[in-house]
Amino acid sequence: MYKEKIKEEINKALNENTKAFALERPKTKDHGDVATNIAMILSKELKKNPLDIANEIVGKIKLDERLISKIEVAKPGFINITVGNDLLSESISEVHKLGDLFGFDKPKSKEKILLEYVSANPTGDLHIGHGRQAVIGSCLANLFEAAGYDVKREFYVNDYGEQISKLSESTWALYEKLQGKEVEWKEDYYPEELLISYVKEAISSNGSNPSKESLGQKVKETILKAQRNLLASFNVVFDEWFSETSLHKSNAAKETLEKLKKSGFTYEKEGALWFKAEEFGDVRDRVLVRADGRPTYIAADIAYHENKLNRGFDQLINLWGADHHGQEVGLKGALKSIGLDEKKLELIFVQMVSLKKDGQEVKMSKRTGMVVTVAEVLEEVGSDAFRYFLIESHPNNRMVFDIDLAKKQDKDNPVYYIQYAHARCCSIFRQIKEQLPNLNIDDLEKNLSSKETFLSLFKVEEAELKATKNLILKILDFPDEVSTAAILRSPSKIANYLKELAADFHQFYTVCRVISKDESLTKARLGLIKATKITIANGLKILGVSAPESM
Repeated sequence: MYKEKIKEEINKALNENTKAFALERPKTKDHGDVATNIAMILSKELKKNPLDIANEIVGKIKLDERLISKIEVAKPGFINITVGNDLLSESISEVHKLGDLFGFDKPKSKEKILLEYVSANPTGDLHIGHGRQAVIGSCLANLFEAAGYDVKREFYVNDYGEQISKLSESTWALYEKLQGKEVEWKEDYYPEELLISYVKEAISSNGSNPSKESLGQKVKETILKAQRNLLASFNVVFDEWFSETSLHKSNAAKETLEKLKKSGFTYEKEGALWFKAEEFGDVRDRVLVRADGRPTYIAADIAYHENKLNRGFDQLINLWGADHHGQEVGLKGALKSIGLDEKKLELIFVQMVSLKKDGQEVKMSKRTGMVVTVAEVLEEVGSDAFRYFLIESHPNNRMVFDIDLAKKQDKDNPVYYIQYAHARCCSIFRQIKEQLPNLNIDDLEKNLSSKETFLSLFKVEEAELKATKNLILKILDFPDEVSTAAILRSPSKIANYLKELAADFHQFYTVCRVISKDESLTKARLGLIKATKITIANGLKILGVSAPESM
């Protein structure tokens, strides 16, 4: 792409001071197509004024209309560059050569990531907070793969401990109630309305006269199946569903506890076993085993992460709810205490999401009266809008999901606006076959990998040229957007990029007539439209959103 060739020219001018540096799009379009602050980066090392360094670099670069048509220095040391038309034409032809691989990096060797997300208890419906984690995790996995990493997706099933015991007690009480028995519904039971459908399904498939244990197990399996199916309905799938119970059945949890005891970072107090988490920066020490002998969730969590690290991953990335903030300090400390590399573990905290409908915040679920479920919102807005709206904001930001906006079918709805741009690109090619029956589409497709096809894009009047270059440069930003979004763990960058790309495309379509008397210009603009279509489709693929051909 054009940025790499411009970097080569700048590095030639630097001679032995060759550096890795970025080329960025200037905020002000009068400052050229791209700019670099390489002179300011070098000023400390060379102990020279960045303006002087910038002028020296620029003085060594020869202007060439094909490569760099204009280059100038701006205070305090920026180098602003206008890219040559030949180079832009060549870059657009590369988009066509790469096709559905455009923007995606080559596989990185020995870069294995295990991404864990959602990991909800199998005790009821998934709420909208789980939905946000699911979408962000799914998009992050797609983004890492686009950036060249080997990614595995994992759901940690919390199917051991108090919540499972409570589930078993609650389902048995509800079962007896359904049999007409008088039942004392304890305050700490799960709500009937959350469990009733799962219990009825478990009863129908479990036969008559179930035991409390078998019914509890069947309800847990039924809930997990429902969670799996619901997640799959909006394109969230996992390579592994890892059971917490397996850590206890295999004695892995006990073995980890023994390692912690031998580490010297545990002590007993009031019959309980504690981990010296404060020594690793935690706000307090953490209980590993209660006085009655029951292990806490953190004990299993440490064993689980030991298991993950022992599976040979280079990096573990967890998405946790914001309510778990602070717990990572003790977990990392425990891993370090037993000789594991805690730096391989990265935590991303996903903030809360609230819903707005009819201009008002939605606080309660119609069905449960407690939480807004994923299923309810999904039924209202559909998978594409559900995913896009939950990914549009960075995980660190609290967000408001506007249901009314998500249901709109106009330019105010960003996902509709982006998908409409893709559908319009497809529509143009359908219309071309009708309006220009003599145009050989197959020959056109073959020529799109040649830069000569696109040179006529720049031989137009000023307004058309401006709209055309804006679209070309935005398309060619896509690989950098993917790379940066992966580094920042922010798939929201792709969502916002696509919105900007759609805007540039719609502006291009408004200003530039696609079919004209100039056959070479018609073909060039069709090629640019197809490059837009490729880029939008590749970006939507990362977001897990469909790219419709008609709307």
